[in-house]
This record gives sequence, structure tokens and C-alpha cells, in this order.
Amino acid sequence: MKRLSLFLLAAFSATALYAQKQVSAREIFQAIDKHQSVQYDGVVITGDLDFTELSNRKIKKEKGWEEIKTTVEVPVVFRNCTFKGDVIAYKRLEENGSRTKIFNIEVNSDGGTTYSADFRENAVFENCTFENGSEFKYSTFSKVANFAGSKFAEQANFKYARFRQDALYTNIRFEDYANFKYADFSRRADFQEVRFRDYADFKYAEFEEKVNFAGSRFQRNADFKYADFNAGASFDKTDFDGSVDFKYSNGKRYVSR
Repeated sequence: MKRLSLFLLAAFSATALYAQKQVSAREIFQAIDKHQSVQYDGVVITGDLDFTELSNRKIKKEKGWEEIKTTVEVPVVFRNCTFKGDVIAYKRLEENGSRTKIFNIEVNSDGGTTYSADFRENAVFENCTFENGSEFKYSTFSKVANFAGSKFAEQANFKYARFRQDALYTNIRFEDYANFKYADFSRRADFQEVRFRDYADFKYAEFEEKVNFAGSRFQRNADFKYADFNAGASFDKTDFDGSVDFKYSNGKRYVSR
């Protein structure tokens, strides 16, 4: 009987421990909306984490469309976490209220509402797994943006994102389309040892300081057309398995193939 009690206690403890490792995106959102910094390590986050719904929203209306901007005003730190739902810092709602996921598809901006979120403090998503979509289109990262060691199972959208401090993307695995088109990197941009399994889009990207792609592997299309490397780039031991386009870019001079 004593053995059975100990076994049941151990099983209950293991179940409780497992349950503690799951956190709802809603709980995290509520803390951020109350201006509380969040820090998680080794948890599973369930549901969609939508930064665009914060209560500090500012609305800009133009003829035929509406833009809503929110700001994450506290540090957000996620290490070794798994995001089960979408991580949303950008979305577009049609007039009927449905959300359109936008990656490499251009849509008519007439009608509907666009939402985007900026990050005023450090945004850390280190060694995390994004099992669904991640949208950071139009986001401004005022402090460090750290996605090092993470895995994006679906499309990762950083189109038009602005990085005012270091942008750390080392040792990342992009399993699907990685969209950095028109992204603006004001400080260090580190893409060392990254695996791009699908289309890597850096068209029109602006790199103010030297960017590091050393040891990375582009398994399909690598698009650097019109990209501006103002302080040089490192492509040392970088593999291009598919096509690569540096047309109208000053980046080709840094590549030895």
C-alpha cells in the first residue's frame, strides 16, 4: 500500500510538473498589457500570441483603409520555449473580419485594417520553436532582437521590419519561406550558421553595419537583389545549393564561390 501511494504521488507530481510547463498565450498577453515584463524558459505556449491587440493602440485612418499600431513597452524574454499557435505582430483584417496571412503575396490595400506591433525593449526568442506562423512585418525593434538558435517550422515574416540595435539570427533553421524583404538593419546583423531550407528573401534589405552569413546554407533561392551592404558582408564557407541573385546589389563582391 505504501509503495502504491508513493507511485501515485510520483505520478501526480510528474503530471503537475508537466502541467506547469504549459502557459496560455492569453496569460502572457495580459501581463504585457499591464506593462509587466515577461520571462519564460522551457515552457509550451498554447494559443495565438497576438501583440497587435494591446490596449495602447494608436489608430491612423486614410481613405479606404485603417492602420492600427501597438507598442510592447516591456522586455519580453522567451528561451527554450515552444509556440503552438501563431506569434502575431502583424495582421491584416479584411472588411468581413477575417485575417489574411501575408508573406510573399501582395494584396490590394483598399479596404480592411492592418495591425502591427513595435518592441520598445529587448525582444528575446532564443532557442525557441515556432510551430505555426510568425509575423513581424512592419515591426520596429528599438533594442536587441534575439532569435538565435530558434526553429521556424512555417513561414517567418520580417518584411519591412526595422532593427535599431543588434539583430541576432545565428544558428536558426528556417523550414519555410524566410521573408526579410525591405528589412532595415541599423546595427549588427548576424545570420551565422543559419539553414534556409526554402526561399530566403533579402531583396531591398539595408545593412548599415557588416552582416555575417558565414557558415550558412541556402538550400533553395537566395534573393539579395537590390540589397545594400554598406559596411560589407561575410559569406565565408556559405553554401548556395540553389539559385542566388545579387542583381543591382553590392553584395556579390563579398561572395567567393
